[in-house]
Amino acid sequence: MQRPFCEAHPQNAAMARCVSCGKYLCPSCIVEVMARAYCSDCAGHVIQQRSAASQEPSSQPFSPQVPQNPEAAAPATAAAGGGPVAARVVASCAFHPGVRAITRCSKCGSLICAGCQRLVGNQRFCGACYQSTFAPGARLPKPAGLIGKALPSPAAAPWKLWPGLAFLPVPFILSGTMTYMMRNGEEVSAGAAQFLLSLLLYSCMLFFAFLTVSRYGPALEEMGLHRKNLAPSFGVGILGGTMAYWMASAAAFLSFALFQNLGSVEKWLQGFYDVNVKDVTGTDLLIVGLIIIVAAPICEEIFFRGYLYPPMRKHFGVWGAALLNGFLFSAVHFSVFGLIGRTLAGIVFCLLYEYNDNLWSPITAHALNNFVAFFLPLVYLTTR
Repeated sequence: MQRPFCEAHPQNAAMARCVSCGKYLCPSCIVEVMARAYCSDCAGHVIQQRSAASQEPSSQPFSPQVPQNPEAAAPATAAAGGGPVAARVVASCAFHPGVRAITRCSKCGSLICAGCQRLVGNQRFCGACYQSTFAPGARLPKPAGLIGKALPSPAAAPWKLWPGLAFLPVPFILSGTMTYMMRNGEEVSAGAAQFLLSLLLYSCMLFFAFLTVSRYGPALEEMGLHRKNLAPSFGVGILGGTMAYWMASAAAFLSFALFQNLGSVEKWLQGFYDVNVKDVTGTDLLIVGLIIIVAAPICEEIFFRGYLYPPMRKHFGVWGAALLNGFLFSAVHFSVFGLIGRTLAGIVFCLLYEYNDNLWSPITAHALNNFVAFFLPLVYLTTR
């Protein structure tokens, strides 16, 4: 597990986060005020506020009361805010801000939560120190991300990879079962069929991801859905979506050349989710368009990039995880001719998340790619 890096000193690993502004801090940047970690700016404000508060005259006359039994009064003092520091200070995990820390790493001293700690005898270690000390041959992520950028928070995901890989076929088996039942039944509208299949598929994926990740903190933030770098995320996503679309379009010609003898396999895969539908209406196109352009990018990015990519990155590094993630993302779309193009698009989406540390970047790119891929054929068919 690779810990985040200090924002003021990118060459230093972060030990904690400022409890006020949330900046990652290395040991040289931490300013402790009342046993809580602050950056220098926030510490100055806190000290000024406490000094001003201490200088304000009290409206009540001071009349000290000495308890007859100090030992009996100690629990009441702790409950009222006095007593030991642990009774009133809630420390935050250095790897998962917002998650309560329960101890410190015995080697580097970082605050760690229950999901981060690794027990060795009576000692507790964070994931990075555990790997470097007890598994020196393990493949660790490099200390720098793309274009020399410090590692983003997805590198510190505490959940395991194998449950997500084991669960991945389940939603598609359920959707295939529903498709088979609808295919042998009466005709339904294309919009209703797409809505029911998407509801079953995406609800299973999201439920499993949120159920797993919520053990380690707020699920949305843990999987990258936060407001950090929000405005640049949309701009980077638009550029990434444009790149992904043209790369996928160019790869389509390569796929047709390589897999031209697999037309029957492509036809079988494309018919896997075919159902008996009525004539397509404008309402059906609207429903299908909303699912493809809005629902699919959000749900698929949460599962593949927000949930699956971080543990993949921990095991295989940035490029290995991006390649594996992109391939799985493409494989579940059941298309031989689209295998290379969607794999490249999935790699782009992973790199966007890696570079910007915000899931809204790949969501924007995915939505733009689907928007163009959905509307261009419609424009072509209506103008013929």
